[in-house]
Amino acid sequence: MAKRSANRSKIFRLAFAAFFVYVVVSFTIMQVDIAKRKENLALVQAQLDEQEYLNEEIRSILNSGESAEYIMRIAREKLELVFPDERIYIDQNRKK
Repeated sequence: MAKRSANRSKIFRLAFAAFFVYVVVSFTIMQVDIAKRKENLALVQAQLDEQEYLNEEIRSILNSGESAEYIMRIAREKLELVFPDERIYIDQNRKK
């Protein structure tokens, strides 16, 4: 009888130790996952803030009275567009 209870005690201790190791490893893995998700959340929040800033900037441009002039200026400067009857002269001597 004493032998059986000693074996059961060893089995119980072994099962408890295995369960304890499982809990510790699971907790550690969860902490690493939480840290990664917090990092990802910070990155997404930064992207959201940047996009909200850009949206507000675009809204202010659209709501301003200069939106037509702004669009023409951007079309000329960035897209190099011109009106059909417009002539563009380029100064070859100008330093860039």
